[in-house]
Amino acid sequence: MLALEILSAIEEIKQLMARRIRALDEKDWETYAACHADDHVSYALKGGKPGVGPQVITERTRRMVEGVTTVHMAHLPDITILSENEAEGRWVLEDRLWWKQGDEEHWYCGYGHYHDTYGKRGGRWLFTSRRLKRLRVEMSPGAVSPID
Repeated sequence: MLALEILSAIEEIKQLMARRIRALDEKDWETYAACHADDHVSYALKGGKPGVGPQVITERTRRMVEGVTTVHMAHLPDITILSENEAEGRWVLEDRLWWKQGDEEHWYCGYGHYHDTYGKRGGRWLFTSRRLKRLRVEMSPGAVSPID
């Protein structure tokens, strides 16, 4: 691949990540699902069964954040283009969540890294896998995390 093609692919992947995060925080599940390849694998945080396919991971994510205000931030992408149709990337993650637990409002702040792979399908880059590794989590006293 030429340098310009590599830079173009990296920018397309950055836009894909921005679209996915915006869709997640806005609860736009149609757009969220459309960011993932049909064979996408999302690995569970605590070693549970991986989710396979956009419908499965979208529904699992939707249920997890129902009633939760979320703000996700992905920073400092480290994207490697492996071929014309394959890439991998690592992103620094910070996510903040707010929800009601009974009558009390609680919060969660997580820090870590996304480890993603991407495939070019039908001329578009899509997520083909995701593994999230958390480095630190902070929560309000008495909170029961709605995620993980």
